[in-house]
Amino acid sequence: NEARELWGKAAGGQGQTLLISGEPGIGKTRLMRELATHVEVTGGRVLVGTCYAEGGAPYAPFAQIVRRTLGKGSQNGHPLPEFVLADLLSLAPDLKPYYPELSPNPPLEPQAEQQRLFENVVAFCGTLSEESPVLLVLDDAHWADSGSLSMLRHLARRTRRNRVLLMATYREVELNEARPFHEVM
Repeated sequence: NEARELWGKAAGGQGQTLLISGEPGIGKTRLMRELATHVEVTGGRVLVGTCYAEGGAPYAPFAQIVRRTLGKGSQNGHPLPEFVLADLLSLAPDLKPYYPELSPNPPLEPQAEQQRLFENVVAFCGTLSEESPVLLVLDDAHWADSGSLSMLRHLARRTRRNRVLLMATYREVELNEARPFHEVM
């Protein structure tokens, strides 16, 4: 019920963040799936990125979201500015063949480049939320890399006026093993 209330606020233009914690097998993923179904039935869009124990590339859950949203050259809705799209493709370089005319953004100092990437992901979420409210999920966030967690924190701060509900599921029992997650929390 609380999750649906938060979705209602987010759908009305007050961005929200929902953290779901618990032991393995308690139903975090089921709750996320039930909320996702509710979101889709009420006209929202669900974007899910899953984190894995084996790790993976930096920002891997966001790369999954970009692949599902922009795959095969479909921008689904409002066209994104080229500089935003260029950074999104840096997360999912396998999509570049679908956008052959797009040039990469000029390189910057690492911190400035990360800031630009974060802002462009905010712009991506904002653009999507103009078309329909968005539920963006980081599933198993206790396994996320520090960059993905920093991006999630940045999104939480910068999407407060967007129709976006950010959700992260995580296991409490693994916080001591999941140092990046514990530090962001």
